[in-house]
Amino acid sequence: MNNDPGAQALYKVLDDWPREQAGLKAAFQRLMQYAGAKDSVEWSFVSRPGVSYSLRFDLKSRPDGRERPVFFLTDVVVAGELFLSVCFYEDEISDPEELGNAIPQGLFQETGYCFDVDDDNCDDERLMAYLEARIDQAHAQAMAEPRS
Repeated sequence: MNNDPGAQALYKVLDDWPREQAGLKAAFQRLMQYAGAKDSVEWSFVSRPGVSYSLRFDLKSRPDGRERPVFFLTDVVVAGELFLSVCFYEDEISDPEELGNAIPQGLFQETGYCFDVDDDNCDDERLMAYLEARIDQAHAQAMAEPRS
C-alpha cells in the first residue's frame, strides 16, 4: 500500500465509491490512468469530504514561465449522486463539439472549461475519447509553454 496521504485518500474514495455508480467510477479511473500515463506527469489529490474530491494533474517539471498548478483536473462532486467535473484551462484546449462549459475564474482564478460526466453519459465511448483528446491538448500546451 502506498503510504502517501494523497494516495491513501484516493484509494479510500475509490473503495467507498457507491456500487450503483460503478460506471462513473470506471470513467474516473479511465481518465486517471490516461492522464497518468503521459510523459512527465504527476498527480495530487485534494479531499473535501461531503463536497468534492479533486484529482489534479501537473507536470513534474514545468517549463520556465509556467505558473499554472495543473493542466487538467477531475473533481468528483458530491451532490446526492456523484458526478465528475473534468476541467482544463479554457485557452489550453478546444471544444469543437461544444460539449463543455466555460467557468469564469473557476480554475485557480482563471477561466476553466469543464465537462460534466454522470451516470447518464459515463459509458459513452465517444465522450470519453473526446475527453482524452482534450487531455492530450492540455498536456501538449503545458509542455510547450514558452520559456522566459
